[in-house]
Amino acid sequence: MNSHGPGARPSAAALEAWSKSFLAGQDPEVRDALLADSRIATYPAGVCICRGEEGDYRVALIHRGRIRAQITSWDGREVTTRYMTVGHITAVPAMLTHGAPASLHAVTACEVSLLNPNTFRRLMRTHAALSYQVAVYLAESTYETVAYYEDNLFGSVQQRVSRHLLEMATPTVGGLLVQTDQAELASAIGSVREVVARALKKLSDTGAIRRSRRQIWIEDPGLLRSFASEPLGGWLRELGPRRPNP
Repeated sequence: MNSHGPGARPSAAALEAWSKSFLAGQDPEVRDALLADSRIATYPAGVCICRGEEGDYRVALIHRGRIRAQITSWDGREVTTRYMTVGHITAVPAMLTHGAPASLHAVTACEVSLLNPNTFRRLMRTHAALSYQVAVYLAESTYETVAYYEDNLFGSVQQRVSRHLLEMATPTVGGLLVQTDQAELASAIGSVREVVARALKKLSDTGAIRRSRRQIWIEDPGLLRSFASEPLGGWLRELGPRRPNP
């Protein structure tokens, strides 16, 4: 990890990321206080940013790249809870509870502003609008997590694999690329390598993806999205809660 400390003028990347965050509408005083007391850090793809089971967490405003949040069971199994990209702020619940049993991993090379949790908590105690916005964000995150777990609990392996491939994909000059292997993908969706291998073969046979060692190219994003977004329970991923027909 590379970083430089607080006190510097907020970078253009930090200001742009802030404008895309759930805090974008906050008073500039809040923005300036948080960014002035932050430090910029970069992480290479594949690195573990922090491990919750070690009492560590990072409140990070993402400038670029993609970060995966995971939880780990007592026997060492891991499952992905969400992916975050530009404008997302990591570990907001952990900031409020002084830790959480979750870890953060850089899916791609990342640059972030590491916010000072003490400054964030202090501002929440003195700015009602900030506290309310955080509460709304946590409520919305809860709904997203419920829908996410609904996929993992009730969705087919093909649905879960399709969704994770779309969320892990990085645009390149050659198209959408996912750099992963079967074992890593199985861990992300809470399955096993052999089952994931069969799902990948089916997706490859349809022409949705093309595989090459640790690389998976998304050949037909629309087709892959159709596999990922089939309705589950009471929710449609693209449309929100399903309403009964009149």
